[in-house]
Amino acid sequence: MEDKLRLNTELYGFDGIIGRRDYFLNRVIIASIGLIFILPYQIWLITNMQTFGDLLGLHKMFFQAPILLKLWLLTGTIGTFILTASNINRRLNDISGSINTVLNGAVIFLFLLLNLCFLFPLGVCLLIGFAGTIAELIILFKLGKITRNYPYDFTKEFNWGAFIGTWIWGLFNKSYKTLWIFLIGFTPWGFYYQLYCGLKGNEWAFKNKKCNDVIAFNKSQEKQSAIFAVLLFVVVPVIYFILIFATVAIIMFATFDDVKNNPEKAEQTMTKLEDSMSKLGSLYFESHLITPEENKYYVLSQDWKYYSFKEKKNILDMAASLAAIERQKEYKKNHPESYKSFSKTTELQRTKIYSVETKKLLGEFYLDESSFENGSVKEILKASLSAYKFYNR
Repeated sequence: MEDKLRLNTELYGFDGIIGRRDYFLNRVIIASIGLIFILPYQIWLITNMQTFGDLLGLHKMFFQAPILLKLWLLTGTIGTFILTASNINRRLNDISGSINTVLNGAVIFLFLLLNLCFLFPLGVCLLIGFAGTIAELIILFKLGKITRNYPYDFTKEFNWGAFIGTWIWGLFNKSYKTLWIFLIGFTPWGFYYQLYCGLKGNEWAFKNKKCNDVIAFNKSQEKQSAIFAVLLFVVVPVIYFILIFATVAIIMFATFDDVKNNPEKAEQTMTKLEDSMSKLGSLYFESHLITPEENKYYVLSQDWKYYSFKEKKNILDMAASLAAIERQKEYKKNHPESYKSFSKTTELQRTKIYSVETKKLLGEFYLDESSFENGSVKEILKASLSAYKFYNR
């Protein structure tokens, strides 16, 4: 039995035990491998999803995928699951202090379902995902009955400097493996590599610096972690804000000069902005019809059904803004010598959202003006919000 509970930190292997740090390290590597198989399928999903309903029925999308893509995803899922199961088995052996076949099998089966979530409806996926998250947190953070008695090893502590600073930290600590971040930093593997550097940082730095004073080494790494944390959370945001502010200011001054010195160019800019707004609206609306009495915008009923109240409100507001742009253009065309302002506020009450399939009313803004008489600010705001009426038909 003692032989079956020996320390085994390899990426694959069902026999033995594994501590929290090495388990996490292996999970990061497995997740990185899994990306190779998941990314092609995710790209296919993004390019083939047409409605919001597709997002809620991903299990149906899987069966519509090309056969080779399905085989690729299933192959990767099975391979990464075997690696995951072997690590979970060893971790549970450490937590239990013995080999509990029933417990290990039950938890591994849960993770099998978690890995195959793309085959199940959304509700089932959420339930499995919640149970899997709880199980993963327990496995990761619970001390093992066996490894808790092992001598403390400071080289297995997480190095925040290596995680945050990565390549800069690597240059200071002669850990040049961190320079790989230049190749993969802007890919989906970038974050996983940062985690890997954080987990291996102390080990690399202590070995490369050939330091014999553990206390001095730990203080040095803590100081570096604090410096990189300040750089990341204070200095970088400040620089980013300054750059954004300076860019916006330059654009505003340049636009002001254009309006002042070149009205025709300003008009072209406004036309481009209006065209951009119209293209944005085409993502939500199948068609629309502007009449003197009403602004009719049509959406897919299946998409509308799953929008939240806030999303529906934003869509209705967008329709009113688009209608204002069209009315402004039409008025300017028919009355070039006069000016009349159209805005979201002027158009909101006559803007309606309809189903493109059934032509039934799905959303409108109806404001009872009597609520404004002698009403407090709170009552007026409440009345304005309740004026948004939405229906699932």
